[in-house]
Amino acid sequence: MLRRTLLAAPLGVPALLSTAARAQSPGRAGTLRVVPETLTTILDPHFTTSFTARDFSYLVFDTLFAVDDQWRPRPQMVERWERSENGLEWRFTLREGLVFHDGAPVTAEDCVASLRRWGARDALGGMLLRATATLEPVDSATFRLVLREPFGLVLEALAKPGAMVPMIMPKRLAETPATRPVTEPIGSGPYRFVAEEYRPGDRIVLARHAGYRPRPEPSVWASGAKHPRFERIELIAMPDVSSQVSALSTGEVDYLERLPADVLPILERNRQVKVQVVSPFGYQGILRFNHLQAPFDNVQVRRAVMLAVNQADYLPGVAGRAEYGRECRSFYGCGTPYETAAGMPAAPDFEGARRLLAESGADLSKPVVILHPADAPGIAALGLVTQDLLTRLGFTVDMQAMDLNTFFGRRARPEGWHIFHTTNTVPDMQTPLQNVYLNGAGPGPAGFAGWPKDEAVERLRAAFAAAGSEDERKRLAGEIHARAAEAGFYMPLGQFVAASAWRAELTGVPTGPAMFLWNIARGGR
Repeated sequence: MLRRTLLAAPLGVPALLSTAARAQSPGRAGTLRVVPETLTTILDPHFTTSFTARDFSYLVFDTLFAVDDQWRPRPQMVERWERSENGLEWRFTLREGLVFHDGAPVTAEDCVASLRRWGARDALGGMLLRATATLEPVDSATFRLVLREPFGLVLEALAKPGAMVPMIMPKRLAETPATRPVTEPIGSGPYRFVAEEYRPGDRIVLARHAGYRPRPEPSVWASGAKHPRFERIELIAMPDVSSQVSALSTGEVDYLERLPADVLPILERNRQVKVQVVSPFGYQGILRFNHLQAPFDNVQVRRAVMLAVNQADYLPGVAGRAEYGRECRSFYGCGTPYETAAGMPAAPDFEGARRLLAESGADLSKPVVILHPADAPGIAALGLVTQDLLTRLGFTVDMQAMDLNTFFGRRARPEGWHIFHTTNTVPDMQTPLQNVYLNGAGPGPAGFAGWPKDEAVERLRAAFAAAGSEDERKRLAGEIHARAAEAGFYMPLGQFVAASAWRAELTGVPTGPAMFLWNIARGGR
């Protein structure tokens, strides 16, 4: 049925897209048209863990450091840095010539204010700031960070590749309260936001930042040279997969971020299209409980659902192809340095889960609300499996469909829901500090949606941050994993990769843990 739909799909949407774009664009050849999985309406890199907000922000903003494909922090906006012998004092000096899109130079004050705002929202950033005694400018190009206690991951925190990324914005914007998103996205990255062409939920237009100075080193993941080779990038909302495939096939768009596996054969037969996995570590599916709402305020209920989960039921909906998915019960992802399944159920046991639920004494007659972002296929597929699983376990399920941006707003409130699903890139999960779902701070500004509260986990995470050796970090990572799994922080639903597709004439398409759109050229340009 899907193939018949694709073959018969009208070209009206792409044709209208092309007409509207031609009226605005300086030239088709100079414009890269990209269809993200979903289109963000949050333009603040410090406000949400949304992939689409992160990918937009990587174009508009820049970072002090960035990781390469060996997870090594590399300087990006920073020219040089110094560390005291005891590891407690750090000095960072910016590269010359860094300039924001509004023409103002990037200063140390901007960096300090941005890091403070990021640290108020991000789990890893918050731990770094809590270990910090002072963070202050020294002069216009240099700032100093002095720790009150050891923190062994300073550069790793500043080079954090996934949402929320510690991106730098002007001080006047960074002083926006952390509880309110910045709506004027001004950074110093390779592209600038074109406000007059912004259509929320429909299109984001970016133009080359003439003042951007790429680094001299080769580009590897988010590190090194970022060349804005296109004059414009248009991020376009196109939720219908058949329209996406038709638009790419006809050249109306250039790049599709993430596609279901069942349409890949159609594109793979098209010589004008290239299909490739650009993020080799891929994603982890997540089933997150609201620890503040009954019945999931009861650890036995959370553990019962975890025991009933069979990852093999979830993977086909998000991976599609067998080679794209794998079962993985590690909070840190599989293939990462701290991979472990400590504390997790060894295997699914549906009858054991029913017995545990009976022992819990929980009232299963009251509706359990699942937040269901229907316009995000990679997340929505997970929710449908959980709906069936909970129903079979005896729960009354209320699946509430919404768009992705509404979903992010709803899950940020402690009332009105019991379970949400999401996916996160494995690089964002690989340590107890980077994995925001291992935050055990509970309700309040330091916690994260779902709000598990576990003081032992927080003490262990602080010890992990202060650890002086890799052996000690591995031991602590195992203890944190076991404790958080036994407390039912959340349930991993497997690990998978997804394919992107682009016009074959595009060259230099980057790989990495996010959708990077710099260094791409059309043909020999």
